[in-house]
Amino acid sequence: MDAETKKYIESLEAGNIPWNRMFTAYGTAGHYTELLSDLEQITDVDEWKKFFFKISDFEHQSTMFPPAPFVLIFLIRILEKKLEEKADDIVEKMIDQFTYYTDICIDAEHMAHARQLEHFSDLLDDQNLLPKDYTEEDLLDIFENPEAVSDELFYSFYHYSLVVLSQIPDILDQHKKFANESRKLRDMMKSVIFLAE
Repeated sequence: MDAETKKYIESLEAGNIPWNRMFTAYGTAGHYTELLSDLEQITDVDEWKKFFFKISDFEHQSTMFPPAPFVLIFLIRILEKKLEEKADDIVEKMIDQFTYYTDICIDAEHMAHARQLEHFSDLLDDQNLLPKDYTEEDLLDIFENPEAVSDELFYSFYHYSLVVLSQIPDILDQHKKFANESRKLRDMMKSVIFLAE
């Protein structure tokens, strides 16, 4: 990950993301800030899974949606917190999900695809978000019109999600936990050219 992208990721705050202008598999991500706060506080693994399910619509049937790279940033911060709290049962569930998302993104990398948007922050440019006064018709048009989302923007959901996910092995290694899972993720990511640069 280049220094500019790392700095951008570290500077983001959940409350400053225009979640309500990002579409998901079932609507928009307007409720994500509250759900991320809940996930950070929950300590019971079964309760955590219920709340995670509510936020999981940034991915559906191996399709990544606009909130994906951003919500992954905050989920990884929650992972770090849960590692510090030694909440291993929640950490295990998170690693399973992260491995699943990594696999999806790597599959996208190995297919023919457009070039990603130049900067991570470009995903939040006004033209890449829903209109401020969007309607249900705007949402419907996105799902019915293949040209509503450019190839560059669509691929960027996967590309920048994988950039974010690439942090996980180092985080696990720093905590000296889940070495097998860390190794598996590293091995998966070795097949992606831009991660090896």
